[in-house]
Amino acid sequence: MVVVSCVSLVCPAGYSAVSAAAALRAGIPAFAETVYRDVNGEPIVCATVEALRPDVRGRDRLIALINIALSELDARVSGRLPWNRMPLILCSREADRPGARLAGIVPKLRFPAGATFVGTRAVHVAGGSTSVFQAIKAAQSLINQPDVPACLVLAVDSLIDARVLQWLDRTHRLKTSDRTDGVIPGEAACLAVVGREPLSDDYVAVHGLGDATESATVLNEEPFRADGMTAALKSALRQAGIEMHDVDFRLSDVAGESYAFEELVLAQSRVMRTVRPSQPLWHPADCIGDCGAAAGLIQLAWAGHAFQRGYAPGPVAALHTSSAFGARAAAVVASAQWRRA
Repeated sequence: MVVVSCVSLVCPAGYSAVSAAAALRAGIPAFAETVYRDVNGEPIVCATVEALRPDVRGRDRLIALINIALSELDARVSGRLPWNRMPLILCSREADRPGARLAGIVPKLRFPAGATFVGTRAVHVAGGSTSVFQAIKAAQSLINQPDVPACLVLAVDSLIDARVLQWLDRTHRLKTSDRTDGVIPGEAACLAVVGREPLSDDYVAVHGLGDATESATVLNEEPFRADGMTAALKSALRQAGIEMHDVDFRLSDVAGESYAFEELVLAQSRVMRTVRPSQPLWHPADCIGDCGAAAGLIQLAWAGHAFQRGYAPGPVAALHTSSAFGARAAAVVASAQWRRA
């Protein structure tokens, strides 16, 4: 078991994990028309971080997102972090998806004075929204080393990019005035610390992780049975030592496509063996759109806030992430007070 503490979050709903989670809980949408146009010439609706000017694009936009997140770090939390002994794990978009390249990005980031990440201390995971759970799995191995007290996971992505918007529109996945079955693009940057002990008030304990590959993706026409998400969810539940009916609520990166909703329903029905009264599903994209590689950490941040503030439906949550290219990942997380029966 490891503990994930979200120490900074910048997204269209807020510039901290606390403010963003409060906005998500209230269901406050952050959507607006942008300067970008779809194939019909209509403005594309996105969820943008207002602090970024529209002319900040590509790699510069990602760097700006991260630097805002770094500038919003609580000084008390930052002062407790063992910066020079934490490996940095950077989570970004899938290699097959259009978008900005991140080569050489770390030296341009404004970390607190004295913080350095060199050599094997910096790891890049290019897995889209599933990359956060891949990063936590990597951190579990790293913190077993005596000189590694914790790992810093940095997830950043922006779908507010002409190349990404064109790709979504071309593949019929962009929500427009004449296409309701699609995603609303978003953007976010999030920092979290993975370790044995919590470093902030809002944190979650990760009891199980699972990953798999789905052959029937949103980009092809193969028969769809949600095999990938089912396998990932089963693996996470097995590690946690619980069954699906023991989960109190779920969070997902579902961002508007019927394919993704159907996948969640299929996976749940194939794993659930005992009926329970309710199992609410929270999806942050309702307010902030599809935030790509940052989606996993946003789920973790919201779950941590819900546990800490006492409005979570229960002490155990299941998190789901998926990539358009087939990767699937799931996690079982719990509050500090929960103990396996």
